[in-house]
Amino acid sequence: MTIIIHSKDIYLKILMKKIAVTAALLFTILSQAQRYPKDFVSPLTISISLSANYGELRKNHFHSGLDMKTQQRSGLSVLAAQEGYISRINISAYGYGKAIYIDHPNGYTTVYGHLSELKGAIEERARKEQYKNKNYSVDFYLKPGEIPVKKGEVIALSGNTGGSGGPHLHFEVRDTQTEEILNPFLFGYDVNDHIKPMLRGSWIYPIKGTVNGSASKVVASEGGNYTVSGEVGFGVKAYDQQGGSQNLNGIYFIKIFVNDNLLSTFQADKHSFSETRYINASVDYPELIAHNNWIYRTYLLPGNTLQMYEQKVNRGIVKVEAGKTYKVKIEVGDYAGNVTTRSFTMNGVAYKNPDEDGKSKIENDKLVVNFKSPYIFKQDGLFINFEKDSFYEDFIFNYKKMGNNEYQVHKSSVPIHKKYEMIITPDWSNLDKSKADKYVIIRESNFGPLKKEYLDTSYESGTYKANPKDFGKFYLALDESVPSISCPMLSKSKKIGNKLVFKIKDTGSGINTYDVFIDGKWILAEYEYKQNSLFISNLEKEGIRAGKHQVEVIVTDKVNNKKIYTSDFEKL
Repeated sequence: MTIIIHSKDIYLKILMKKIAVTAALLFTILSQAQRYPKDFVSPLTISISLSANYGELRKNHFHSGLDMKTQQRSGLSVLAAQEGYISRINISAYGYGKAIYIDHPNGYTTVYGHLSELKGAIEERARKEQYKNKNYSVDFYLKPGEIPVKKGEVIALSGNTGGSGGPHLHFEVRDTQTEEILNPFLFGYDVNDHIKPMLRGSWIYPIKGTVNGSASKVVASEGGNYTVSGEVGFGVKAYDQQGGSQNLNGIYFIKIFVNDNLLSTFQADKHSFSETRYINASVDYPELIAHNNWIYRTYLLPGNTLQMYEQKVNRGIVKVEAGKTYKVKIEVGDYAGNVTTRSFTMNGVAYKNPDEDGKSKIENDKLVVNFKSPYIFKQDGLFINFEKDSFYEDFIFNYKKMGNNEYQVHKSSVPIHKKYEMIITPDWSNLDKSKADKYVIIRESNFGPLKKEYLDTSYESGTYKANPKDFGKFYLALDESVPSISCPMLSKSKKIGNKLVFKIKDTGSGINTYDVFIDGKWILAEYEYKQNSLFISNLEKEGIRAGKHQVEVIVTDKVNNKKIYTSDFEKL
């Protein structure tokens, strides 16, 4: 018996299948979004425009919130997004600068960073802690109900403090119990966004295979055809933009389809602080270090457990079969639903593993690093200790002694997930032992552009200890440079108004402490490292009245080199 199926019936079946798939996708998105409350208000009184969004790629971390523009100026009112109480105040010259945390009854915490000024009881409580500790930098928690706030209450003014690159408000939403950071868009925040993400590049990565006969990554263009073998993955370079803004922001999701089947998904909904350094496994790290080029990996390295990924098949890796054709589609989307796609074709051929020829023999099994296990290396006065899960994949450890107290420790193109312990037992033949407490460990990159950093170093029991977070070249260096202190305004005139500003700087290990005393009394002064500025913005607020006074400024660096500045002045 012959069964005849009309083309109309086939079309209807295909259509119904597509509708079902689309409905299921929408249901998943809506049900996920509905889990989060939508009654937060904007923390600014102006329309939300972003200079950065959640999940954006940053050095060693994913951006953990929304950076809201403040019209290129400081001083805009910052509002509590919901009722609750001030649970934490963190003030630092670095990081978030002046930051406020509010715990809300709905189980979430909102964070407000880079503030220029705290308001009311919040400021009073912060100043009390600063004077108690005689330190500008404080980080402390408050009791529930100690400082309650109402929804929409002004809690601070926006600013540019800490590690900010320009005036804006950094805004976060966290789960109060787990402290996971959540995408604020999940809570109903909205921006003008009708612009599709920009897909700036896509690549095929031969993981254990080849692309067009090469063992290096190959650019994959729209409509292109490529010959592949073995195991391959993909890389994507993409940005998002919102209406009325020229900023290149991070994307919300990347999806990879192979022959219409979903292979992998990256989606920026939430992450924990313990996961944030997985960014170095989630991008092409050597490409980033060498060329500052941010390429998302759409496949997982063995040690990458970042929850933003959901790899349906084999960690997002295609195991190529000879003679098979693979239709690849990349989707890059933003939270508003704008999507950009790219498609290309891969043709599978047989793969010959070079290891089968016996050419890839490991000479020293002791130098094999298993990413899951701890690893200790000790040689030539150098001791290094890595905890388990410090790496994202196995590798052969490379080491070379470069000279006295100078070592090459693997390659800075290999990312490390955790800080590790480094101890150097010095060879004093080319060092001055009488100045032992002035030496620091310096790290220089040995891949890509040269970068040099002074590590926080302690000298104990004849050894130098530090906790690097990267590979590279390490050596001991003497730091005898004393910090500099100047006051241009007092150099011009000893008579001043209500503000006093100093310039402080260190060319060696870096500034450690800074203290200002007026008439022998410790005075709260703010440090702004981006301008090398230490200042008192309101002398009267700090109890300094009109008349003649004496100021003393003491600055130390990280090996305790000290500089003292004194001057008389008259406050008008």
